Amino acid sequence: MNRMFKASCLLLSLASITSTASADQVTLNFDGISGNLGHNVGVSLSGGLSFADGGHNKTLWAGQLSHSINGDSFKTYCTELTQWAHSGVYEIVNVADAPSSGPMGTAKAEAIYRLFNATNGGADVNTGQKAAAFQAAIWEIVYDFDQGMNFSGGKVQISGLNSTHFNLYTGFANDTQGDKTPTVIAYSNTQYQDQLGMQVVPLPGAAAMAGLGLAGMAARRRREG
Repeated sequence: MNRMFKASCLLLSLASITSTASADQVTLNFDGISGNLGHNVGVSLSGGLSFADGGHNKTLWAGQLSHSINGDSFKTYCTELTQWAHSGVYEIVNVADAPSSGPMGTAKAEAIYRLFNATNGGADVNTGQKAAAFQAAIWEIVYDFDQGMNFSGGKVQISGLNSTHFNLYTGFANDTQGDKTPTVIAYSNTQYQDQLGMQVVPLPGAAAMAGLGLAGMAARRRREG
């Protein structure tokens, strides 16, 4: 992990912690799928799960989605299958508190952190097959983590994946020795699909904290001088 990525991880961690306390909201625009970084897969839901229209079997895009905030574009992966991606006002929350349809909790959030950290913040997920498998791994963490994350079983069954990539990514998620530093934030909306992103959003609380820190340093220097 290079220095730039480490720095971004620290900023994301601060943003995540601060946003939980102040319940920051942003207008998140859904701009569509992200080029060739993903492909369609077959998804079947069971165990009490259904799609937003009540169905249980669909062909869906698995991969990166494009979103923007105030014109700044970035990529996301979704955390839930029971709602659709849509523009709207979202809260920035800790990953453990997403999705809004049923918060995943700490253990699953840490699995997602390990997955992102093992792939350089998702930067190494650079082909359509990898992106589809990466998204599928996230779905399996959210819905089938306790059942072993098998794409052919459990509540969520997915066809059309590259099994080598999928097994690699679920292996990262399962690696209890992996880096679980919080490097991802979640965008949550009760009506629309929650998203995971590496985007750092300027937060009033964080800016105020930084200002207080600088003021404190200046005061100490005056006293010491």
